[in-house]
Amino acid sequence: MAKPTRFQPKKTNAGWRLNIPPKFSETGKRQQLFYRTKELALEAAAKLRTDRDTFGHQAVAIAPSLAEQATAAARLLEPLGIGLLDAVARFVEAEERLRSSVPVKMAITGFREAGASNWSVSQSTAYRLRGEKLSEAFPGRLISTITGEELRKHLEDTTSGPGAFNQAVRLVRAIWRWCAKPPRKWTDTEAVDHLEIKNTDAGEIGTLAPDQARAVMAAAEHHFPDCVVPFAIALFTGMRQAEIERLRPHDITCDGITVPAVSSKTKRRRFIQMPPPLAAWLEAYPITLYVCPPNWTRKERAVRRLAGFSVWSDLVAELGLAPTDADDFTATAPSKLPGWPPNALRHTAATMAVALGKPIEQLVFEHGHSGGLLMLKKHYVGAMPKADAMAIWRVGPKGEELPAFKVA
Repeated sequence: MAKPTRFQPKKTNAGWRLNIPPKFSETGKRQQLFYRTKELALEAAAKLRTDRDTFGHQAVAIAPSLAEQATAAARLLEPLGIGLLDAVARFVEAEERLRSSVPVKMAITGFREAGASNWSVSQSTAYRLRGEKLSEAFPGRLISTITGEELRKHLEDTTSGPGAFNQAVRLVRAIWRWCAKPPRKWTDTEAVDHLEIKNTDAGEIGTLAPDQARAVMAAAEHHFPDCVVPFAIALFTGMRQAEIERLRPHDITCDGITVPAVSSKTKRRRFIQMPPPLAAWLEAYPITLYVCPPNWTRKERAVRRLAGFSVWSDLVAELGLAPTDADDFTATAPSKLPGWPPNALRHTAATMAVALGKPIEQLVFEHGHSGGLLMLKKHYVGAMPKADAMAIWRVGPKGEELPAFKVA
């Protein structure tokens, strides 16, 4: 290990001399400084040693070229109110984060592997689908380079309605915050901290109009016939999508549908009487090996998109299906189309049944509502004209108008 420079004055015929090595010299070259008296030389030597010990060997003196660069950099930073050292510290922090980051696909894979054992089936599915969309939207990108504005636009393009957007924000925040924690530190949370939740009116539900209900069923029949049955079940019984996805063919008979306790949100078994319109649809599209077809999630979104709603659908883009609004073959949810109301089919079924005179008590049980009569009355009573309810009730296969069956 090299010995530290001693800065020891020596007496010469020209006075007391101090030898200054290049790395401590103001010129960047070796210097010899002369002083009239020993005291002045010792004082200068002491200052050099102090500067060396306080700031480091390289900080006592810098090369003129480096001094010029530092001055120019300080001049650029001055209008911003940022000091040179602060700016360098910020740059080093960003560079270290960048170099320690990983591609977004790898980050999401790590997140899912770490949390999968603690998630429900629905949570696992939600994270998988959102992760696939992120990986597709930012291929090869390091997660630390993705900005908040890019995330906001991505979520706008791949969700429909405030409710779906807000749910996607929660999923993305969870992914980013996990990736930002030690020992990973693959990114920071700045990009997701500024994502704003959209306002939703919790006191008002969204339902489909008769022409919209017809469009949904027609889109399923025309493009994905294997999706007709789950859409018909949702429209005429109001079952939750997660419950429909767990149905097996033997759960459905001519008398009605049995929702097993393991499939129910309330964890209680219930039986739904067979609605006459649903019976007509099941006769036209008999159930075979499954209720929900393979690739159901992508097909379900594609049906809603093709029915004229602002829904992100990669399947529509992949198959090159012509949407109803224009020859737009991208997966983007077009802003000019109406959004898909949250739980639209479930709310439509309940509102329709109430308008057509189904007893509230029976509806509470069949729909598996945990809020009871007050909740049902608050949301569904008077929310749909009877004429609209009957028009939806009579929507039949292949454009047929069904008889005016009684609801109960």
